[in-house]
Amino acid sequence: MYPVSPFYAYLLKRYSREFVVKANIAGIEYDNTVIVDFAIDNSLTMSNGFEIGTAIPSKLTITLRTQDTIPPNAKVTPYLGLSSETLTWLETIYPWQDMGYPWSGGLSEWLPLGEFYVDKREQDNNVWTFTCFDKLVFSDVAYISSLTYPTTLQAVWNEICTSLSFAYDESVVIDPSYTVEVGPTGYTKHQMLAYIAGVNGASVYVSKDGTIKFKRFTVDEEPTFEFTTGDYIRVKQTNPVKTYTRVVVTYNPDDGLTYEAGSGDENHTLYTVNPFATQEITNNLLAQFNGFTYLPINMDARGFPQLDQGDVIQFAHNESSTWLETFTAWENTESLWNGEVFYKTIILHQSFSFRGGLRMRIEAPSISEQQSEFAVDGSLTAQVNNLNKVAVRENRNYFGVTITRTEGIIVERDDHASKVVLNSDEMTFYRGTEKAIYFDTINGVYKFNGTLEAADGNFSGTITASTIIGGVITGALIQTAEEGIYPRMQFSLSNIKAEQSATNYALFQPDAFGSSPGFEFHNSSSEGFIYLLGSAFALYTPLGSADIQISSGKDLFLNASNTIRLNGNNLSINGSSGFTGAFLAGSQVVSVSKGIITSVI
Repeated sequence: MYPVSPFYAYLLKRYSREFVVKANIAGIEYDNTVIVDFAIDNSLTMSNGFEIGTAIPSKLTITLRTQDTIPPNAKVTPYLGLSSETLTWLETIYPWQDMGYPWSGGLSEWLPLGEFYVDKREQDNNVWTFTCFDKLVFSDVAYISSLTYPTTLQAVWNEICTSLSFAYDESVVIDPSYTVEVGPTGYTKHQMLAYIAGVNGASVYVSKDGTIKFKRFTVDEEPTFEFTTGDYIRVKQTNPVKTYTRVVVTYNPDDGLTYEAGSGDENHTLYTVNPFATQEITNNLLAQFNGFTYLPINMDARGFPQLDQGDVIQFAHNESSTWLETFTAWENTESLWNGEVFYKTIILHQSFSFRGGLRMRIEAPSISEQQSEFAVDGSLTAQVNNLNKVAVRENRNYFGVTITRTEGIIVERDDHASKVVLNSDEMTFYRGTEKAIYFDTINGVYKFNGTLEAADGNFSGTITASTIIGGVITGALIQTAEEGIYPRMQFSLSNIKAEQSATNYALFQPDAFGSSPGFEFHNSSSEGFIYLLGSAFALYTPLGSADIQISSGKDLFLNASNTIRLNGNNLSINGSSGFTGAFLAGSQVVSVSKGIITSVI
């Protein structure tokens, strides 16, 4: 129950109460001259019975008479106040000096009724009707965890609340020993919040001030509010008192795998679905709910807006009878003289409606007791149930592996950082949303978008690359272009060849002249060779092909340990200062100084 002042609670109990309403919409305040009416629905169950592990957004439907433009997803916070102007001295039960109100009366504090966000709108002339939901709707997004697993459910809860900017209070108590072994895959943040609450015997809701809260149920919880017979219009008991003595948790709905604790028939069994449950958690839930009791009712009442879904309430019911209608002995009859009997129940669904006055409806539904606790399966049913347990299911996640009709086999990491899709048309490895390795069915080739690392490999076809860095290449023909395309370089087992054209090229061969290596140089008109021939190193051009020139910009030294021989039909030596030296002519040595023969020996 949302806290209110004693004076506010007192004004709510008056039969002649007068409400004042306002709403803050996108930072602009609208009063009762603009607000036509509103209705609020709060729930802890979406079924016909009691549930745990729910996270149901509250709903606001508000009608305004305005020409203002309300922004999309605008935040709407309605408030209720109470006027004390009609309060008389005889009705006042609080000392004047303790009350901060003027002689002429005034308003109580404003009670917030929740924080909502516009989802859709409808217009009828200048009258707008807005349908809004609380902040739990923002949690209906995929949960992609950045945590390291295994981790605690508390860490998962904190990660989700931080990502959504959700603030929660001390009512959120998560057992620190509860863990999750692998990252949850295929769940929304909304589902995760509900599952975490469920294993802790609670449900999630948003309080009137926008705080995330747990409603944790206990056996011995005392009522937070008491309805007198004058506080409600009618109350109807819809089923016998509901009591739980057994808990069944389904942790694998597709295969029907469950944990059980306690004993009792179907009517006394609390069922819940939670993929993070264990036998220990189920035992703890039984310890919490064993003997939990509530009375299924429907109640139409005067509005008490401080009540929250999940509140335990008590109400008085007049069950008086005349002496003639009483059949029990006096000593065995327990009844007040005014005939009132008190009952306790829990608010599982409540709705408020305001149109000048405030009314509310409270529901605590339950599932009717079944006629038979056990169903007898025929042979076909038993086979189908067994098949459901052992068959691989479509769209079912098996430790990251899913089979679908549209994509075939999908293997995906919990954080969606990588994924593999395999089918007859596609074999793709994804890095995030980008294809890293895939088979191009049109061209019939595998494609790699990234770096391929391998220890070794054999290739019979063509390898195409823009850059090769490092390593050893053995036994291959390496060429910069196909033969006949110039310019071109070629590295093979027999030669190294650099070609500018078919007739203009340089060639190195390890066995150019017999077993001796050598270089060849060719153009369209001449050719030359450098090679080893026996013990001689030769520069050679064929007869009539080309000259051999040795030029130096400075001195030219020809040194030999033995004789330097110059052979030719003609020998011409030119120099600006003449030739100085000696040379062999036949068997004689000729000495020359500055171009003049000085001796012949």
